[in-house]
Amino acid sequence: MPNSTPEALAEDAHGRFNPLGLGQLSENLRQALEAQPKVALADLQTFEGAGLYALYYRGTLPIYTPLLHTNVPLYVGKAEAGNSSYGDTPNERKPKLYRRIDKHRTSIKESDNLSVGDFDVRYLLLDDVWIVLGERALLRAYSPVLWNTLLTGFGSNPAGGARTNPRSYWDTMHPGRPRAANYLCNRTLTRQEIDARVKEGIEVSLMMPGADRDRALAVLRRRKYRAIWSLPGKKDDDKRFVVYRPDAFMEENAAFGVSVESAEWREAHTSVSVAAEPSELEEADDDQDGG
Repeated sequence: MPNSTPEALAEDAHGRFNPLGLGQLSENLRQALEAQPKVALADLQTFEGAGLYALYYRGTLPIYTPLLHTNVPLYVGKAEAGNSSYGDTPNERKPKLYRRIDKHRTSIKESDNLSVGDFDVRYLLLDDVWIVLGERALLRAYSPVLWNTLLTGFGSNPAGGARTNPRSYWDTMHPGRPRAANYLCNRTLTRQEIDARVKEGIEVSLMMPGADRDRALAVLRRRKYRAIWSLPGKKDDDKRFVVYRPDAFMEENAAFGVSVESAEWREAHTSVSVAAEPSELEEADDDQDGG
C-alpha cells in the first residue's frame, strides 16, 4: 500500500502543481521503484551501476507478518557511483549498488533468526544527481521504514570491538553478526521494548496517509524511555558504566552471552528518560563503496 497521495503531494502552498516538488519526486521515484521486478536476494547476480534499492521480507517471523503481501520495504538505501564529497566524475562501470546490497546479504546470513531466502530486493539504477534526493524521497514515501528508523544499525559500518559499544537495535533483535558479539546490550530498550516499538511502527506504516498517521508517527518518535545504562560523563572520576536498570542490564547481557563483572558498573541513584534515537555508531551508514 503506497504511503503517499499524489494529488496532495504534487501541489504547492497555493494549490499549484509543482512537478519538481519533493512530494511529487517522492511519488515518481516510488512508482519507478515499484515498477521494477522483485528479485530473490539469494539469487541476485552482480551488475554495474549505482542507484536506489529496497529490501522486502517474505519469511515467517511473526513480527513482520503484517508486511507480507504489501509493497512496504524493511529497508531502503542507496549507493552512489562517484564521491559526492569531492564531486568526482561517476564511474558507472563499477558494481556499486550490487556491492552495497551484497553487504546486506552478508549481515542477514550472519543473523541467527533471519534467512537470505526470505528476502526480495528491488533496485533502480539512477544518475548520481538523483540518488541522495531519491533515498530521502523513498524514506518519506514509506516512513517509518523499520530498519532505517526503528531498528537502526543494519546498514552501519562496523564500530570496532570496544567494550563500551552498545548493541544496536537491529543487532538486539537479530543477533549473530560477529562484529557485535562482544557489545553490551542496547543502552535504551530491552528486547521486549524494541519488539513493542517495532509492532507499533508497523501499524503506523500501514495507516492511510493523512493527519492521523502523521500524529501517530510523531507520538512514536517523541516517546521517551527509561535508559538502561550509559557511559560515565567526561568529567566523571568514576569510569565505570552507569546502570539505571540493573535487572534489565544483567538480563539483556546474559541473553547475548556477554559477561559483565560487578566491578565494571555502578548503579545510578536517579533514572534518566531518553528518546529511542539511534546512537552515532548506528547512524554511520556506509552507502559509499570504496572499491
